[in-house]
Amino acid sequence: MSFHRRIRTIYGKELVDILRDRRTLIAMIVVPIVLYPLLMLGSIQAVGFQSDSMGREVVRIGVPGEAQGHALSQLLEIDRVELSRKRERLEVEGDAPEESPEVIEKYEIIALASLEEIRSRVRDRSIQIGVVLDSDALINSIEVQNEITFYPDMEDVRSAFVYHRLKAMIERTTDRTNTRRKKERDLPEAFDKPFIVNVVDLSAPPSILGQVLPLILILMTITGAIYPAIDLTAGERERGTLESLMVSPVPVIDLIVGKFLVVTTVAIMGASLNLASVTATVYFGGFDRIIASTGGNMPLGTMVIILLCLIPFAVLMSAVMIAVCSYARTFKEAQNYVTPVILAVLIPGGIAALPATRLESVMLVVPVGNMVLLARDLLLGAHVPLLHILIVLLSTSLYAAAAVAVAANIFGHESVVFADAGSLKGAFTRRTMVPSSAPSVSMGLLVVALLFPTWFFVQSALSPSPEEDASGLLLGTGAAMPLFFVIIPACILLYWKVNVGASFGMKWPRGRYLLAGVLLGLAAWIPAHELNVLQQQLVGTPKAVMANAEIMAETLQALPVASVYLLIAIIPALCEELLFRGFLLTSLRGSCGKWTAIVVSAAVFGVFHFFLFKFAVTASLGVMLGYICWQSQSIVPAVLAHLLHNAMGVTSVLYPQMAQRLGVRGDDPWSHLPTPVLIGGGIMCVVGVILLRRRRKAAS
Repeated sequence: MSFHRRIRTIYGKELVDILRDRRTLIAMIVVPIVLYPLLMLGSIQAVGFQSDSMGREVVRIGVPGEAQGHALSQLLEIDRVELSRKRERLEVEGDAPEESPEVIEKYEIIALASLEEIRSRVRDRSIQIGVVLDSDALINSIEVQNEITFYPDMEDVRSAFVYHRLKAMIERTTDRTNTRRKKERDLPEAFDKPFIVNVVDLSAPPSILGQVLPLILILMTITGAIYPAIDLTAGERERGTLESLMVSPVPVIDLIVGKFLVVTTVAIMGASLNLASVTATVYFGGFDRIIASTGGNMPLGTMVIILLCLIPFAVLMSAVMIAVCSYARTFKEAQNYVTPVILAVLIPGGIAALPATRLESVMLVVPVGNMVLLARDLLLGAHVPLLHILIVLLSTSLYAAAAVAVAANIFGHESVVFADAGSLKGAFTRRTMVPSSAPSVSMGLLVVALLFPTWFFVQSALSPSPEEDASGLLLGTGAAMPLFFVIIPACILLYWKVNVGASFGMKWPRGRYLLAGVLLGLAAWIPAHELNVLQQQLVGTPKAVMANAEIMAETLQALPVASVYLLIAIIPALCEELLFRGFLLTSLRGSCGKWTAIVVSAAVFGVFHFFLFKFAVTASLGVMLGYICWQSQSIVPAVLAHLLHNAMGVTSVLYPQMAQRLGVRGDDPWSHLPTPVLIGGGIMCVVGVILLRRRRKAAS
């Protein structure tokens, strides 16, 4: 039976078993289909019922003395009479009656002895609000203003309800008094209104959904993955079938892939059902008419895009759940392990749900938070740059790949499968670790995934403001890169008893590999330049890219030459090769094929530069460097090639006349190189590749 057929068999069997489970069906189907209509329709009806109920209640108003109570009663009655007359006049004239204003239908004015008693009665909520006039009687004079002070308790919904109605009544009375006084003195209507301020509220139900729905979708996607993950790990162990399953004549990787695909499928199905339930509730619940009345529409296309964006997130959370639940011995224990994971997800998700949070800077790579923000902006109809969408999806995919690798390593580990207690603690106990010569693929992907947001934070903190040069960025990067790219991975290797030298590929190669590295390093700028020209012709170059290039060139020309070569050529070449072609490629070497490992490490190398416009060039350079390292089984030729490639770029900036001699035109940097240069570079590349291929032929 082939690998794919075994996967299909395991996947089909496990999926059928999961869908037979009542808990999964309730969490995945019953909750979204029943909960959303009840939640949205019930809440709106409850709010409407509560407003009507409070409008019919007797409002108790406290005033300091009988005289002020009589004055306030006059205001309320005059407002009621005027509104009734206006409504009757409109009906006689045949005009459509205006929307009924918020008035107080029933009220009781209570005369109290002092202001302190009013405050005390409002606080104990025996009255809804206190009203204090500056005099016992109202004064109708153009020379005197009546001052009214309200004493509400804004935490009490009834007190706030009465306050807004009394305030609206005073505003209507003020407008009527102004109109009457201007007529008496033959003043124009605009006499006391030099400005007219209009407010058009652009919020609509889709905006409300944009504030609430993203976090709900994230949580429901996680919920959809919880029960399948528990059942396929801790549930198997509790039923006593996990051990027999692991010793069956089926490769462990097949079992892991099949179970993982089931959990991911259920998580995506849950997200789809939640999204479909919300959409159906909006339409069949009558919200579509409200949306149409405000000039909006339900973004069905946006819903599909959001669902597609949730796929890498569902993969990430499915892998996390499998990894966490693999340590549990019982279903109940697995539930206890899952609770902290949900709380950890709520932290970045809650921060992202705040109105002031934006999809920019570090939030682009914060797990969970970036997906919440992306879904929110899409629902709100905001313009989301394609670059931001790509960063969110690529970072989430990177985290998902690392989580899948970790989950596969944990699920197939004997110390986890057959442990009776303390498995989670034992995974981090150094004395139980077995020394190894190379890091596992789970370790490599996990370390890189954790370094990705950390390095993004560092780069964001070091980024210069528009009026600054890039010297701070260069110096800070030069100081931080050895720490994050070399020292921290080396410490992790030492703690897990992994051979540091072998993991980083620190082995002296044969001379021909060094020569191949030199040739490819000197010639790599030529295909890179042509690829840039092709990209410019196809998609153009953003102005921000050109501006950053000019700032960087000015900064390099202002720094000492030795510092420039150290910061741009030597340090990045050494540190990046140790991390990507050493640590990461070595971890992939044992589990992936040659080109899979090279391409994956090159893609991660390109993403780490956070400059997706140059991703094609950077990733292509990563493929070349990965091939050099793979063929030579040493990092030294790749470091040499990387150093020379960066040095060629620095030289073209510091000494533009040398670049012009090689055919790079200063007036048109996007022109093709001369044919002799292309031929010469092509010959150097071919010779370099031949030198690398000789070892593989001899070994065969």
